[in-house]
Amino acid sequence: MTEKTEPPSYAMRIADGSFAWYRTAAIRARRLYRTAEILVIIVSALVPLSAVVFPGNTIVAATLGSAVVVISGLRSVFHWHENYLRFSRAREAVEAERRRFRTGAEPYDDHQTREAVLAEAITRIEQEEMGQWLTVAAQPTREPGK
Repeated sequence: MTEKTEPPSYAMRIADGSFAWYRTAAIRARRLYRTAEILVIIVSALVPLSAVVFPGNTIVAATLGSAVVVISGLRSVFHWHENYLRFSRAREAVEAERRRFRTGAEPYDDHQTREAVLAEAITRIEQEEMGQWLTVAAQPTREPGK
């Protein structure tokens, strides 16, 4: 005997969509952050090495040094680390609400109000994350190396 499952409610679709977006965005931000950090370490290490391998050739060291400045500048502009942390926090908050909703835990134990309560909770989480983003975006861009 197969069990019939109802399609997700409007509020659960909102929650599922929000969870999926924050999950994808957090993964992307984490990858970009880690890639930038690794590149800065590797390229920075190549600057003094290039002076030994190519003595008298300042072009290689200057190019590598410029690459470090560009990568560091991109980190400051795009805030990948901050995004990763914010998106992960929001994703986990949405997941906590989805779990409480699915199990009928408070405040989702009243079938008359549970849909509205879930939609409100997801909206609040998204608004809080947006407020955090505005705070990060309003910060002046740091110069690399400062």
